[in-house]
Amino acid sequence: MSQQYRRLTGIRVHGAEVAPYAAGLLTGAWGADPEGVQVQLAVDPALPEGGYRVEVPEQGPVRLTGDPFAGLVYAARELLAAATPAGLPVGVRADAPGLPLRTLWTWDHSTNWDLRQLGQQEIGALNPYAKDAGAFGADYRRLVDFCSRERIGGIVVYGLLRDAHGGVEAARELCGYANERGVRIIAGIGVNAYGGIYFDGRHRYNLATWLRQRPDLAAELPKKVGFDIDEFGDLHFPASEYMMAACPSRPDNLAWHRDAVDWLLDTLPVGGINFETGDYGSCACDRCTARTGGERTSWSYEAMRSVYPTLLETARRTGPAGVPLRHLVEVYWDNIFDLEAQKPLADLPDDVAYQYCVNRGFWYDNRHRLTAAHVDALPHTTTVLRTHAGSQWNRQRHSWVPDLYADMATRAGGAGMRGLTIFAEPSAYHPTNEISYLAYARFSWNPELAWADFWRDEVAPRFGGAAEAEAFRAGAALLDDASATADALHVVRGDALGMVAATSGDVQRRWLWLAERAARHGYCAD
Repeated sequence: MSQQYRRLTGIRVHGAEVAPYAAGLLTGAWGADPEGVQVQLAVDPALPEGGYRVEVPEQGPVRLTGDPFAGLVYAARELLAAATPAGLPVGVRADAPGLPLRTLWTWDHSTNWDLRQLGQQEIGALNPYAKDAGAFGADYRRLVDFCSRERIGGIVVYGLLRDAHGGVEAARELCGYANERGVRIIAGIGVNAYGGIYFDGRHRYNLATWLRQRPDLAAELPKKVGFDIDEFGDLHFPASEYMMAACPSRPDNLAWHRDAVDWLLDTLPVGGINFETGDYGSCACDRCTARTGGERTSWSYEAMRSVYPTLLETARRTGPAGVPLRHLVEVYWDNIFDLEAQKPLADLPDDVAYQYCVNRGFWYDNRHRLTAAHVDALPHTTTVLRTHAGSQWNRQRHSWVPDLYADMATRAGGAGMRGLTIFAEPSAYHPTNEISYLAYARFSWNPELAWADFWRDEVAPRFGGAAEAEAFRAGAALLDDASATADALHVVRGDALGMVAATSGDVQRRWLWLAERAARHGYCAD
């Protein structure tokens, strides 16, 4: 049976008030016409976040239905993508994310999506902000736009509140921009660490400001402040007020954090909070030592147990579009299979997501252990996989890792986890990052997607063909090979320049990137 199509020469949008941005996408493409085809937008709270339905009948109104937050944005983009010169295909299409908690993780100071900015940084966790104030919005608006297009539900921002890039007003503007487009801005906050709720500035809810007023409440940190990751090495944080920490055993600190979370949610239309109690040293004071029985790691499960019930109760609110806020709790790294260590977490609230981070070496050695039976044995029902792979913390900030993200999404979805979080600080201008992000987006939406289909539909066209894409992948891999010789890199440069001469547009831009990178690495290998 041949496919039927319906022509649209103009549209009348009904229900634009429930999704103004989605309505704007449609009228921008087809024009607002009082005599045009009626397009009805409707919210269905029963749909999962990101779920939608598109109905194109032969006659009568075209209907788009979505969840209250993101679904209608996705439905509008689906309708636009389905358009052909012959018109819109008649029929019903419905979709929803396989992993509902799809989140990108960032620090403000090293998020570089507007590459025209001065002051770019590529690594760090406790850095000053080196760009001008306007760069914050310029970077993050581009990242929000990417997430909205690729159906990625949220962005964690550590350093969301910082005087250097506009404080509350800049954060509020970003949240509003993102909410319109179906993307949650999730405030990254340190509890007793990482600057507190207001990361950097003379603000009452900045941790350093608090501890200068109450030095008696400070934590006793080890001599070395930092941590060690196998794929990165031994990391030391420089002495600064950014690394000041508060004692989790002092009730005044908990009360201050509770008030700060209240203030945050009263002040900004965030989509949720990423809670972290700090991973650069646990308090060694007598109170903490007695309570934990001498627990000595870079982080403390007992510290988490002592603060999270109060803070999660405080944060239990509805957010944008009247949907519940999305809260993520860090459970730190390479410990997802250590059930004994996680016992102190068992009594924590079960209505938030617990986020287990893995490094690439740990993942490759242990991924076969991520089974449905193991996920069922974890202390909580909503769990998320997060990874340092593909980031500077595993020395892969600009590496080609789409197969790794696809593997993680497929295994996490198959085991019953609810989400996957990756770093996304470098712009998708870099083709290695672009393809890795697209793999993350596609496989986290559909963990059953076939790799061959992804390669055919998403990768090959971006490099001029399937064989060309394979050649790019091989050239990009050589950039990460410390033993690569200057001669080998010069060959990659020459081949890439040949593709530059033979292509145009964005395909050409991607090959030009590889040529420049190979030239840079070859120069340093001489």
